Formats: sequence, structure tokens, C-alpha cells
Amino acid sequence: MLKKVKTLRTPASHAEYERYQKTPKFPACYICTAKTIKTYEKWKMIENEFPYNEIATKNDMIVPIRHTTENDLTEEELREFTKIKEDINDKYDMILENTHKQKSIPGHFHLHLLQIKEREIEI
Repeated sequence: MLKKVKTLRTPASHAEYERYQKTPKFPACYICTAKTIKTYEKWKMIENEFPYNEIATKNDMIVPIRHTTENDLTEEELREFTKIKEDINDKYDMILENTHKQKSIPGHFHLHLLQIKEREIEI
């Protein structure tokens, strides 16, 4: 059965993600328990277990270490994030934030760090 979905994942990856959302494990905050790639004072970088692999070759996430929403970020967290953006500028092509209606984990603020796929196009 075909259905229309809004996704940046490949069809296979999106199906895997939907299966995960239906497991008892899903209500727990994946972000809090995800494998950390790099740790900062107030933030950490994690690998996205369900990457946006339709458009990106690499999809990590930058998240505050404490479980918090965007509106509850402290001044210290915001200042450090500004510095982190400089650190990641050469490693990623894009920082992407979903709107609230597209966030699958709205309770823990997170931003996607993407290396966009190269494609050949005719000009």
C-alpha cells in the first residue's frame, strides 16, 4: 500500500522510523540516551539514528545535554551554541530545524546537522 508522507528519509529508512515510533521504547527520549559523538559544556553532538538520508550523506544532531525545550534554553546554552556553530561550520553544509508540527521529539530541543548529497544536474 502506498501512502503520501512528508519525509527527508528514503522510503526504507522512513518505514524503519515508523516501526520504531510504534515500539514501547519510543516514548523515552532517544536524544537523552543516544551515543555521543562530541561533548561540549552544555551541548552534545549525537548521530541521528534515523537520518535524513534522502538528501544528506551525513546527519548528526546538536542537542542541549539537559532535557529542555527551545524556549527554556539558558543564556549560557545560547552563548555556547553560537560558539559551536563556528566549530561545525566547515564540517556540515546546513543546520536544519523542524517546525513544531514536524518534531517527533518536541520535548528535547535538537537541530539537524547535514552534509547534503551532491547530485549531477543538467544546466
